[in-house]
Amino acid sequence: MGVAKIITISIETPDGKLPPARVAIPDLPLGLADLVPPMQKLCDGIVGLALQRERKNGETISCHKGCEKGLCCCQLVPLSPPEVFFLNDFLKGLPLEKKVKIEAAFQKIREVMDQRGVTEKIRNIESTDEHQVIAYEYFRMGLPCPFLDEGACSIYPIRPFACREYNILSPSTLCADPFKKGIRKVKIPRSMTTATARLAAELNQTAPVLIPMPFALEWARENAPFGNRRWSGIWLFERMMEFATGKEV
Repeated sequence: MGVAKIITISIETPDGKLPPARVAIPDLPLGLADLVPPMQKLCDGIVGLALQRERKNGETISCHKGCEKGLCCCQLVPLSPPEVFFLNDFLKGLPLEKKVKIEAAFQKIREVMDQRGVTEKIRNIESTDEHQVIAYEYFRMGLPCPFLDEGACSIYPIRPFACREYNILSPSTLCADPFKKGIRKVKIPRSMTTATARLAAELNQTAPVLIPMPFALEWARENAPFGNRRWSGIWLFERMMEFATGKEV
């Protein structure tokens, strides 16, 4: 067994400095999925500072469990490659009954997307404007996240970065159509979705890519060799932190 290295995380954001946190990183080969848990904690810290900023400014955070019957969970959630591999590993470790139920939910979503031509549109997307149009079309289909269970997130402790970073200041009633004017989101100064996607792109020598949630299982299968690759754990984590803090070269 390799010896773990204690790394102190200290990150400065426009909303303030996060309290230093000590993380033990094993001196062993690690994959991209292994980066997700510590990055989730960092994401929570960054989001927490942003929420604190808004509350100090007299704002109210509208998001809460069961809010508007989980309408925000019908959006086209973007995942970075490390998150896709992480969620795929998580799904593999579930009891068979739960695993089959979630996989069936993914399959149902894809079938509806295929029937309405949304899958083809996503595969041929070329611009940010097109992404917004397709994201709106997807939301109007009313397809709940495959991890949504009775109106609540069944993977809340390990939910994607994008879900952690999505917080609303406007009245929750407006979330019936989050693409209309009037929706006010909390601005997050550092996105872990973007940071982890950029690291993955560097390691794979490709352009950064975000995978829509419904495509996650398929993408994980198609890119299994990348998901199985390993790097020095300490080097990988330290490089990840450079992307998280914006200090990458």
